[in-house]
Amino acid sequence: MTYKNEDVLKRIHDSKKSELTHVTGKSSLSIEERVKVSLCRHFVRFANEKKMKPKDLSDLTGISASLISEITNYKIKKFSIDILLKNLTILGAHSPRIWEYLVFIEKAVEVPALKATEARKLIKIIRK
Repeated sequence: MTYKNEDVLKRIHDSKKSELTHVTGKSSLSIEERVKVSLCRHFVRFANEKKMKPKDLSDLTGISASLISEITNYKIKKFSIDILLKNLTILGAHSPRIWEYLVFIEKAVEVPALKATEARKLIKIIRK
């Protein structure tokens, strides 16, 4: 099952938090949607840690305020993973933690594909 942008926004609105929030209940999202939410989450965490509003993030990164607002509101249907990564790279220039995450992603995609049994073993190890 996939969520529409309205569903994601309703979850966020229902949280009744004063600061930017994150999406819960991701288990029913597709893998692509979970990756998008994960990428958006970095914007939200950065904004919360620095106590910044979307406009402040826009001023810092040069990304338009409306685009930042859509990302921090998890309007994932509007973006491809490529666009989110491009914008996260811009934000990464202002955050060592985000930059490390991007380097990790780069290294992870270089890893050769594993056999299904090896992948399951690795997943079990990671979960522990």
